Amino acid sequence: MRGASRQEPTAERRGARRIVSPFRCRVWIQHSRPEEQLTDDACKSLRESIARNGQHQPALGRPVSEDPECDIEIICGARRHAVARTLGRDLLVEVRQMSDADAYVAMYEENLLREEDSPYVRGQILWRAFRSDTYPSQEDLARAFGLSHSAVSRLLMLAQLPSLIVSAFPSSADIREGWGVELFKLWNEDDRRDVISARARAISNRSSRLSARAIYELLITPSGGKPRNHRSYRNIPVHGAAHGVLFHEQDRLEHVLYIIPKTLLSPERREALKRAMVRILEAGAV
Repeated sequence: MRGASRQEPTAERRGARRIVSPFRCRVWIQHSRPEEQLTDDACKSLRESIARNGQHQPALGRPVSEDPECDIEIICGARRHAVARTLGRDLLVEVRQMSDADAYVAMYEENLLREEDSPYVRGQILWRAFRSDTYPSQEDLARAFGLSHSAVSRLLMLAQLPSLIVSAFPSSADIREGWGVELFKLWNEDDRRDVISARARAISNRSSRLSARAIYELLITPSGGKPRNHRSYRNIPVHGAAHGVLFHEQDRLEHVLYIIPKTLLSPERREALKRAMVRILEAGAV
């Protein structure tokens, strides 16, 4: 599905691009943007970009006939619509004739095209489609979206995470698919739910934010136990301008490790690196 989803729409699927008043548009009630992504702060960078450069990427909508105060229903592009209303400027919309089934698939495909592709949002789209009775079964859902049955099952579990857990993370986009599946299973164990609830509330009330991995580790740790010692952490390669991978970064529970080959560190370089790190960290602490 992922390879096929990233293709541009064919000529038959493209609609007509129209410039319309955002005040004559409504957002589809099943749109995929979580409320956290439609706040004024969340829209700030997009608002500044559109104010400076204009809107280049159209929203996707379908015509409305039953509402005298509305001409177009926005399927994808809730943030673009919100920004256009705030700025008081017209909205560029690609208008297509779409059924609800088409609209759910269009939302799913657009999410795959985003740089911040979010498994949680994709799960929400599938969950809303399933609950709306647009698709009678998970098998029908899998066929329509080109997914395996197991992929649909995982994403539906992710979508059913309680808001208490989701709000513990900096953003719903930070919740990895595997994390969501494990948290969903633990939440449904009666003897773990109270502990997870208490920890999620404590995390949300912290004045300083933890990393997404640290939050996940704290939530899944058994009561009275220590966070699990994973045998491996993801090594993130850091590239130089012309020398390939220079070193790796590891994001652990409470620390960040930088793994540098000894072959690159002469005693002089090692001392220079320590002095540079001291300057950077002391500057950040001021």
